[in-house]
Amino acid sequence: MSDNCRLPLFADCKEVNDEVKCPGDGGYSVIPLFGKRVRVRKDSAPIRLMGCLDELVNVANNARLSFDGNYAGRIASIVMALSMQLNAYLVQGTDDRLGKVKEVEDTLMSEIVSLCRGFRGPLGWVIAVTPELQAIDAMRVKLRECGRIASSMLDDYPQSSNIIGVLNHADKLVAQAIYCLGGRVFRSVDDAVEYLLNGIS
Repeated sequence: MSDNCRLPLFADCKEVNDEVKCPGDGGYSVIPLFGKRVRVRKDSAPIRLMGCLDELVNVANNARLSFDGNYAGRIASIVMALSMQLNAYLVQGTDDRLGKVKEVEDTLMSEIVSLCRGFRGPLGWVIAVTPELQAIDAMRVKLRECGRIASSMLDDYPQSSNIIGVLNHADKLVAQAIYCLGGRVFRSVDDAVEYLLNGIS
């Protein structure tokens, strides 16, 4: 290894026999999970959920920075905060941390209720028609993905039911925002496809 660039770059990596060795190189990680240290494979559901929540933070932060000051930026800030609190709960598993998750969930509910108060529009197949709505839809998709991963943890980690409930609720709230903030609604998938194909001719 070159003397000009000595590794490790990270504190938990070590240089052994001129090679860098880091925790996790063998496909397993030791992580805190619901307040206990556990050894799990890198493709296990807990690791995938932590990664999904990290991705949700990233997606929401992009929307927050892109639309700071309007409804999409506000929703993104709340979803980002929610994902960070959920990841902290996944690690700690305490009632106190779950309470903080619920506070952010309540904030999201209040924001969507405020934005959608009085909405009486149609429901059906909805397509985001502005960059703001597309950013919100991207968060909705990631919320659903994280919820599916959390559901796969139920048998081994019953506390994951708390995470599932929050993600499911947040997914529904964010989807409602797409409807009430001007998403294009179609009665059927065929109507939506016709609209899309007509748009390219």
